[in-house]
Amino acid sequence: MSKIISITPTGQWQDLFKLEVRFDNGDFGTAFAKSQTPPYAVGDEVEYTKNEKGTIKIQRPNPYGASTGGGYTQSAPSFAPKGNDDRSASIIRQVALKAAVEYACAAQHDVNTILANAETFNAWMTGQSAAPASHTEHFANRNDPF
Repeated sequence: MSKIISITPTGQWQDLFKLEVRFDNGDFGTAFAKSQTPPYAVGDEVEYTKNEKGTIKIQRPNPYGASTGGGYTQSAPSFAPKGNDDRSASIIRQVALKAAVEYACAAQHDVNTILANAETFNAWMTGQSAAPASHTEHFANRNDPF
């Protein structure tokens, strides 16, 4: 692991921003980022690889731990929409509805139950509510025969 001591913009290459990144071990090279503000900053401890052209690929610690397939990752997954991103919210609603329909088909629920389940899934996926502790708790206020 090395600490980043400086990040200097050096231009663009196609849709990517070029950055010169220097480390506390004296090494440096060119990194590419999708935005002017990369997902790492001066002072971050990172792992990196450097190819023969001097291009650096920086990996940050995985906030989910090594059990997710390794100790480092480029970015962490997130289900919640960022800001007012209507497209992300729409995708989450679609996924919630799909899950509710699949569940309802197996249980032969009516349309109102499907939509209620979709609302529950959507609220959980966007962090607006906690998932029920059990199947019984989830269906405590329902009159379903299941």
